[in-house]
Amino acid sequence: MVKRTVLKVDISCQKCKQKLIHAVCGIEGVDKIEVDGAKSTLTVTGDADPIEVIVRARKLGKFAEVVSIGPPPPPPKLVQEKQPEK
Repeated sequence: MVKRTVLKVDISCQKCKQKLIHAVCGIEGVDKIEVDGAKSTLTVTGDADPIEVIVRARKLGKFAEVVSIGPPPPPPKLVQEKQPEK
């Protein structure tokens, strides 16, 4: 089951961001990783175990706080315009 895990992590520099991505990308089941330095959030989407994501972030010496764990948002619906019939 695909999950979306959002963590609040202290990201102070670009190197911290790279180390965090490198640590989390090695987890089996990770499909997508997003790091927002302005909001200090790490978002992991995929079948990866959320606890393993937290453990990997904390092994780097980063304080990781869970913001949310749940299903990813549904993809945007494509609106098809009806073509006038002739």
